[in-house]
Amino acid sequence: MNYSKDSCSKKMQDSNKNTKKKKTKKAKVTTFRVIVITLVIGLFAIVGSGLGILVGIIKSAPDVSTINIKPTTDYTSFVYDENGTEIDTLSSGENRIYAKLDQIPKHLQEAVIAIEDARFYEHNGIDLLGIMRAIVKNLKAGEIVEGASTITQQVIKNNALTSDQTFVRKIQEQYLALQIDALYEKDLILEYYLNTMPLGHGTNGVQAAAKRYFGKDVSELTLAESVVIAGITQAPTRYSPIRNPENNFEKSKVILSYMVEQGYITEEERQAALLENPYKNIQEVNNQYEQQDSVHSYFVDAVIEQVISDLQTKKGMTATQANNLLFGGGVEIYTTLNQDMQKIVDDKMDDDSLFPSYKEYVINYSATITKADGTTVNKWAEGVLQSDSEAEIENFKKAKQATWELAEGDTIVESVQLVPQAQAAFVIMDQYNGHVKALSGGRGEKYGDRTFNRATQAKRQPGSTFKVLASYAPALDTGLLSPGSIIVDEPYTIGKYTPKNWRSYFKGPTTVREGIWDSMNILAVKAVEMVGIETAYNYLLNFGFTTLSDQDKVYALPLGGITDGVTPLELNAAYAAIANQGSYTKPILYTQVLDRDKQVLLDNSVPETHTVIKASTASMLTDMMEDVIKIGTGGKAGVGLNMPVAGKTGTTSDNKDFIFAGYTPYYTATVWMGYDRPQPFTNKSAHLNLWASIMSEIHKNLPKKEFELITTGYTKTSICAASGKIPTELCKLDPEHKIVSDYFQKNHAPTEECDIHVQEQVCTVSGKIATEFCPEETVKTRVVTRTSSSQVKPEDLCDVHTQALVPEEPELPELEGWPWPDEPSQENPEETPTPPIETPEETPVTPETPSTDNPDGENGFFIPQS
Repeated sequence: MNYSKDSCSKKMQDSNKNTKKKKTKKAKVTTFRVIVITLVIGLFAIVGSGLGILVGIIKSAPDVSTINIKPTTDYTSFVYDENGTEIDTLSSGENRIYAKLDQIPKHLQEAVIAIEDARFYEHNGIDLLGIMRAIVKNLKAGEIVEGASTITQQVIKNNALTSDQTFVRKIQEQYLALQIDALYEKDLILEYYLNTMPLGHGTNGVQAAAKRYFGKDVSELTLAESVVIAGITQAPTRYSPIRNPENNFEKSKVILSYMVEQGYITEEERQAALLENPYKNIQEVNNQYEQQDSVHSYFVDAVIEQVISDLQTKKGMTATQANNLLFGGGVEIYTTLNQDMQKIVDDKMDDDSLFPSYKEYVINYSATITKADGTTVNKWAEGVLQSDSEAEIENFKKAKQATWELAEGDTIVESVQLVPQAQAAFVIMDQYNGHVKALSGGRGEKYGDRTFNRATQAKRQPGSTFKVLASYAPALDTGLLSPGSIIVDEPYTIGKYTPKNWRSYFKGPTTVREGIWDSMNILAVKAVEMVGIETAYNYLLNFGFTTLSDQDKVYALPLGGITDGVTPLELNAAYAAIANQGSYTKPILYTQVLDRDKQVLLDNSVPETHTVIKASTASMLTDMMEDVIKIGTGGKAGVGLNMPVAGKTGTTSDNKDFIFAGYTPYYTATVWMGYDRPQPFTNKSAHLNLWASIMSEIHKNLPKKEFELITTGYTKTSICAASGKIPTELCKLDPEHKIVSDYFQKNHAPTEECDIHVQEQVCTVSGKIATEFCPEETVKTRVVTRTSSSQVKPEDLCDVHTQALVPEEPELPELEGWPWPDEPSQENPEETPTPPIETPEETPVTPETPSTDNPDGENGFFIPQS
């Protein structure tokens, strides 16, 4: 569409030729309109910065001769997979069906005018009184809070301008409204509006709404049904006759009152409409609608949302314009979907054996009860069932109905939805070009189109998957740490925050590598302290996360303690950036959108990319995250894959969210598992089993490849795992700490020999440093670690042998006159009494080194929330 002001054409498009006013006078601005325009410009000059700016705004508006305000209605759009095979169609019948004005009941036209634009047939495209009122309110608020839009302006907004609430758009809209009003009959403008107005639940226009809510043609609507529809457009969710019928009824009463005041209906007609009760059939029609097979998959739903968003941001369309084009504009959408991969994902998501065995169902039960006197009551209830059996469903319904005070003669129209729990989401993409190959937004029956998509819309806590992204990626990338760098795992407090490990003890000096594969919280928080919260946060933004806020700048950040959570799609893209040697690619679901003339409307074939971390940083992270699968917390994710796997597990401290983000040399995939209403569950490996099951199928026929290892700026060096220094011969004799080889940046490689391993005399009974009281047979020479040069503490000494073993003095009988001094024994005349045995004084012994004790921990994560 040509929006250039330089266009000299004075003819309208062919589709508009028969829609112009048949006027004998010239289509020009009358004296009255000149006054109106002058007033409008003068009023907005108060808000703007001068007449010159306003003139520039008006000149930048679209040329009225190039604007086509007639809705596009009758062209089917097509959706294709990555190979150009048709997978779905989008038709105007889904959300909009065009109706001529003479097909639309007069009372529906009048209801819309009464609530939307009472002076529609009197003004010249703009409502001067409404503008004055809005300007006062906007000046008081300092921003646009009221627009005073007329029906003419709404038609222009829906078909020619963006929906941005800015003064620039508002001035252009009012300027064009004056010209459109001079070119088109009022009835035709109203017809266009009635066919484009948003009416909730994916419907645009009164004909589609009549079928969606009442199951009838728009021409058959009664007065009461008409005001139900007219009341939706101002706030489609709040005034939904399905979800919020009470709100809609209140709005309907307002509209009926306006219609009486404006002379469209009598008071008697208003009273009759209030008694009609149009809601009695809505739930029944909705139930039939939702029981229809879902037309679109989660993948196609996601494509639709992305295309509509891109049409707004890249083409300046309104949401209504984008919807109209997609559903009825005859466009062709070429997606990145791989049908074979999608089938694997769908099959595995339907496999109950891959999910926790304690299956539950969330039941959503809605009903419209019609009383004997004709009044209706709308009820809704939610609960949890232990099975999907008809008996349990009926028991739930009866229990709820018992609280609803049903009486004899009442009728009920009901709708039941069952959503299995635990739920899951899965997304897989090609890390090298950003193409999303398959995704699933949930398991179980999909109710309707464009429903909640857990893969692209669910924001859940990422847990320890953020350790790599917020802690170690920036720490390595900024040169603060290396894979072999030592961080001490110990009790630790920073500010008022005291993180805890998921194990019940502390390991002491630990390498970054082990901190990753063993998912150690203290190390991750210490790494963020080194990097700085601001830097860590900025790295996350660079990794593509859009759901973070300044409130997330806390030291719990690397443990996934964030305010709103992240989506599986964005988390997957972040890990794909590591898999792609540090280059982030914005995930895309389609490559091109062509209009019905085969011209490129949107080109997404060259994705948005930028560098997040150095290639060597990404390579080191991959190398360390391979250990997560080989020896760490994510071992089950590699089952069945004859392919290298790198990734990171994430589990919240309350066991409500289980996540794994991982990749192979081919693809990056992320799985989330949990309950829709967050609650803990104990199967901590189900999500890993699901990930492995899907990925092993996808990789089954792919040649085995290795990750490319880029070591630029790094050297591999052997170190003592206890000290992080150059190992000595004594280090080799330590049974508790091994000598390991790891990568170091040049300024991190150790230059000093280990000085904490020493030889000590150890008591084999207590395992502590021997004292002089320990029997010789229990004392052995062993290598132990000495964490400081200070003297050994008393608690490091053997506490089993505490004094010399001496014979006890025999207890003698008490005899009269005993002992007899200076008299020899009768039996042994030469013997003299034995003096008491004296025990020598104890002297403190100061051994050189205590030994360390590292008992095994327990499996499970503890991740505090911010």
